[in-house]
Amino acid sequence: MVTPVALPDSKQIAIDLLQTALGSAARVVGELPDPASFDAELPLVRILRIGGTAGLRGWADSSAIDRPRFSVDCYATAKPALGAAMRLAIRVRGEWELLAGQATADGIVTATSEETGPQDRPEEPNTGVRRVGMTLGMSVRPPRTVS
Repeated sequence: MVTPVALPDSKQIAIDLLQTALGSAARVVGELPDPASFDAELPLVRILRIGGTAGLRGWADSSAIDRPRFSVDCYATAKPALGAAMRLAIRVRGEWELLAGQATADGIVTATSEETGPQDRPEEPNTGVRRVGMTLGMSVRPPRTVS
């Protein structure tokens, strides 16, 4: 019986690698914290998978690849500087480009892409929080088995 290739959890790979790249500059999450603790968690980067495609030439083919698209939102307080969320987004954009060739135990990033660059995504007025987002992509393969 042929065992199907399980594609890696590309969203978790993106979160893990981006968190490593950003270090203590921001927390990278898949879901936003509760509203009661939201402000205390800033700055934040939230990664949401919004689609993508998989390339499978057969479930057991070693060329299996996942090509997810992500909505990446950078949140920062508006005080003391209004541009903190944009600066974080610009850094995330640069770090994202460097993820190609990096791996976790779950998969290998073979390429990255940018569909839309940083853009203001306004939050509710007068919240004191700014959000800047972009749409980014990557290609991820399962880890290679060595026999």
